[in-house]
Amino acid sequence: MPSEVICSSLNISEFPDTSEIIKGTNLYINNQEINKNINVNLEGTKIISNEKTLKKNFHSDNMRFNIYCNGSLLDFVQKYRLFKDCKHFVDMPLKYDADVVFKKWTKLLANCHGEVDKVQVENFVLENFDEPGKELEEYIPQDYNIGPDNLKQISDGHYRHWALDLHNRWPTLCRKVKQSVKDNAERYSLIALPKPFVVPGGRFREMYYWDSFFTIKGLLASKMYKTVRDMIDNMGYMIDKFGFIPNGNRVYYLNRSQPPLMSWCVDAYIKETGDYDFIRIALGWIEKELQFFKKNRTVKLDEWKSYLYRYHVSVDTPRPESYREDLECSEDCDDLKSKQIMWGEIAAAAESGRDFSTRWFATVGSVMGSMKTIRTSRILPVDLNAILLKNLAIVEEYCLYVGDHEKSERYKNEKEELKSMIREVLWNDDLGCWFDYDIDKYHQILTYYDTNFFPLVTGCSLDKRDQEKIASYINNIGLLKYPGGIPTSLQSSGEQWDFPNAWAPTTWVIIEGLNKNDQPELARLIADKWLRKNYTVWKDTDGKMFEKYNVTTGCALNIAGGGEYIVQEGFGWTNGVILDLLMKYKNDVKYDDGELQCSNCICKQVTKIERKNSCSVEIHDINIPSLEVKHGLTVPTIVSG
Repeated sequence: MPSEVICSSLNISEFPDTSEIIKGTNLYINNQEINKNINVNLEGTKIISNEKTLKKNFHSDNMRFNIYCNGSLLDFVQKYRLFKDCKHFVDMPLKYDADVVFKKWTKLLANCHGEVDKVQVENFVLENFDEPGKELEEYIPQDYNIGPDNLKQISDGHYRHWALDLHNRWPTLCRKVKQSVKDNAERYSLIALPKPFVVPGGRFREMYYWDSFFTIKGLLASKMYKTVRDMIDNMGYMIDKFGFIPNGNRVYYLNRSQPPLMSWCVDAYIKETGDYDFIRIALGWIEKELQFFKKNRTVKLDEWKSYLYRYHVSVDTPRPESYREDLECSEDCDDLKSKQIMWGEIAAAAESGRDFSTRWFATVGSVMGSMKTIRTSRILPVDLNAILLKNLAIVEEYCLYVGDHEKSERYKNEKEELKSMIREVLWNDDLGCWFDYDIDKYHQILTYYDTNFFPLVTGCSLDKRDQEKIASYINNIGLLKYPGGIPTSLQSSGEQWDFPNAWAPTTWVIIEGLNKNDQPELARLIADKWLRKNYTVWKDTDGKMFEKYNVTTGCALNIAGGGEYIVQEGFGWTNGVILDLLMKYKNDVKYDDGELQCSNCICKQVTKIERKNSCSVEIHDINIPSLEVKHGLTVPTIVSG
């Protein structure tokens, strides 16, 4: 049997066990002062007393939580490796009510004196669970039509054909929760949503929070306004039900959120449709989400005049959907408490949407840059703070629209305070960019990540000099030499949110931000590279779209890789960003089949037919660039570009 069963839930105390004195400063977490004279273990994940609500959501008396989120059945299934992907099991519907299945499992354990072998567990799962995906049905959106006229305005014939193909994929990614889930909720890990939604694709069968904004940008390009409104209404439903929007609509996601982009979704919808009356409905949802992040995700040092935000999740078990991976990551921890701290940091990285990246790992020590040093909650991230700045600007505007001038002024003041803090703490004038902040070492982490550019798009106004500094920073660190786009980082770690991968959401943010800051040519150059890479892969893989792309080549021989699972195709946010960019640059970009932009790539030695055939096999493999070590950091040596 598995050697260790993780099935207990700890009580949350007001503060964790005391072990470390905070010297030299007071620290305020979630607006509660932690005095420097009090011993506080800042590395603990239970320090936030306001997270009792999330803990309650995850460890409910509802029996389905004892099956899908924690307990011995989950532990046995995942440790016995019944399924290659841990997510497979926790997505499987029950054939019977959860309490019935739980009692049957308890009886089996008792009869076997806890010594249940793999065959017994396999048989139990076969008898009591259905295959994942049966809780959803494909749905053709009511506002879908085969060829919207606006997409036909794209001047380049290759890109026009591509845009229409991507548009016509929306029905393949649109889902509706079956009535049986609503009638028998205890049999499913899926949280029933009232309206249809678009899924990313592949193993991601449910609606994901921050994915949805970038998907919505594409739906708006497709003029599918009702589908967009349905997805926003689903977000509002979850805020009303849980007080926040979880990572996705599964019960095992109820202990964390994701980058809070609901207000961006609402604003994009309203600006595109002119449906300003929707503000009166959505404003309450947006305010509730702001309060959730302010209450549960803020940090303030005493020398600061205000607070900043971080990602943070309070857990005491591995992520159910990545159970084995979390256990393996924590296997060197000395005790259960250390494991739980690590699991919390892993979950916080998942909340960031960047699971995983060296961004969250230690930068010094013998195992620096390793997942085993993950410390997400100790970092104040540029992107989260920039996102919330824009959220405050949106809610300020909406309060003014509904005539609540007092609230509008209050949100304006909060916005200006946060803008000032971002400038004071996260901006580096010498380097000309923003950087994450280490709250243990009290300094910026002067490492490039594509999230450094989020303030460009969220209201951190820059003068001409600063705009030019940003452009110089992008050029000086070599981001423009990659033929496939802008990499997420320059750290080649094997993690999926590191070099050599690039992703649609942050690529969109960079392009949008540069356009907003008087750098249109630079924005167009990056957009052109991203469109070429995506189109070439689509063309040479019989029409496949993926969640991420390797930027070191412009061709399809090297698609992407790294992370906990093989590269997924579909793909909601990739398709959405491409459609948005094709409409933005409909007269300004052109695809030339003779310009793959690979100066030193294997594609130069193979024919187009061979290239196409090679792409269809093992598409998840990745050729990591050769490496050289400089000053203790692993730096990629570019082999193409």
